[in-house]
Amino acid sequence: MINNTSILALTDIIQLPEAERLQAIKNSFGDKSHDELLGLLGNVLNIAVNYAQSCDETLYLHMVTNGGMHPYSIEKLISPSFHGALNGLILSQKAPNQEVLCESCAYRCGTLANHCLTTQSDLAHALESDAVFYCHKDIENLDCPTSEDKKRMKPCKGWAQHVKNKGDL
Repeated sequence: MINNTSILALTDIIQLPEAERLQAIKNSFGDKSHDELLGLLGNVLNIAVNYAQSCDETLYLHMVTNGGMHPYSIEKLISPSFHGALNGLILSQKAPNQEVLCESCAYRCGTLANHCLTTQSDLAHALESDAVFYCHKDIENLDCPTSEDKKRMKPCKGWAQHVKNKGDL
């Protein structure tokens, strides 16, 4: 079980800017033993997974009770997950030039698409079948694009980097 001192230290750390967090972690937990750190990591992972599941449940309940959606239709929505976010860290490394990516790119670390297993599955299918993975920006429906959508469709810049560097990564 995580102790109160560690919990309070973590609550302080998460409120810091991202660039300052690692040093704060070192300051707060640098004197902990290997086993204590593994226990802390296990607790933080459990908290993260439980938190993500609570967010999913909140969205689900809201969409059913206030949004008028049928429970089965909600399953078709894309949604981020902790699992997807971890996969997204690996995916973002496949496109090292993050500056050229659109703001919602599946290859941009931290985006909804980067954290979504459904999008990652679509991307994996495109890679396995040597198909083009198209940028989703400004496209209404990639499954059935309108004539206007077809004019705007272009290959995803993250996907292009991934394919180009496939043998290197």
